[in-house]
Amino acid sequence: MGRHPFGEYADKYMESVRGVYADETWKNRARRYKRMDRKLIELKEAGKITTTSPKSMTPEDVRVYILYCKERQSTADLVHEVNALRKILNFVDNHAVEICLNHNPGLKPSFKGSRRKNVMSDEVYGMILEKSKTIDPTDFNKVRAYTLVLMCINTGTRNKEIRFAEVRDLDTTSWLFDIIHVKGEATYGQPREVPIPPEIRQLILTYLLARQKWVVDNSVKSQALFPSKDSDDGFLSGNAIRKIKEVVEADLGIEFDLRECRRTFGQRYLDSDLDIESVSVLMGHASTKTTESFYSRKRLTKAVESAKRTWKDCGGQ
Repeated sequence: MGRHPFGEYADKYMESVRGVYADETWKNRARRYKRMDRKLIELKEAGKITTTSPKSMTPEDVRVYILYCKERQSTADLVHEVNALRKILNFVDNHAVEICLNHNPGLKPSFKGSRRKNVMSDEVYGMILEKSKTIDPTDFNKVRAYTLVLMCINTGTRNKEIRFAEVRDLDTTSWLFDIIHVKGEATYGQPREVPIPPEIRQLILTYLLARQKWVVDNSVKSQALFPSKDSDDGFLSGNAIRKIKEVVEADLGIEFDLRECRRTFGQRYLDSDLDIESVSVLMGHASTKTTESFYSRKRLTKAVESAKRTWKDCGGQ
């Protein structure tokens, strides 16, 4: 082992779980361990911890590391950080993380209250939709950007799911979108089918024509719904997807992220009185608990409107 062996142990651990996690999850965890390695080296060189070796780290080393991260990371990210450290140490039969948290219960990161994040307002969604109807159909960059964003909002796709989608996954006769490359693909994730609402169908048809011209003009042979001319596999990178989304942000002077689009998908369906079980299935969640806790719950104003409709159906005023 080298002078700072954390990275070497992390590589061994990641090899041991290769194939257990979905490819994207595996890559994200490997990147996290690289970031952790840099932080541990910084703490060791500053004399704040005794070692960077997972086999030798003490509960006090763990305490110092958690406090260091606590000042720099969100609670949600800290939960992942502590769990990642625990997995590496347990891999070499070192239970310093558990001992540290047992002796310092206040250090254990936990969420308070709802972990549900904001969704896109109806006004912002309306702005995006209306502008999509006026863009020049020959402006490929804008047509692609608005199509991508509105598909994310109206199908609830994650970054990976939209960038690995293929043209054949989109049925423009029945207007159904097959989401094949899901989170947890090859392990727990299951492909799902989502309907495409009428309000974005014309935009999609316009984009498919623009896409066909673009692949011919650029001599691109790719089946990707949103193809790349630079990658070996013909698919865009996750960062490229975010860059395309930024075209809409710059055009309208707004800011949002793709996760917000996914949450908005769930929120819009719940507010339109679709039951939470159906929304959960459309979002690809294993249970409604995930949907309600992390993504969407019917807004009070919409619940009141639903209640009033119930009165009318029952003959009330």
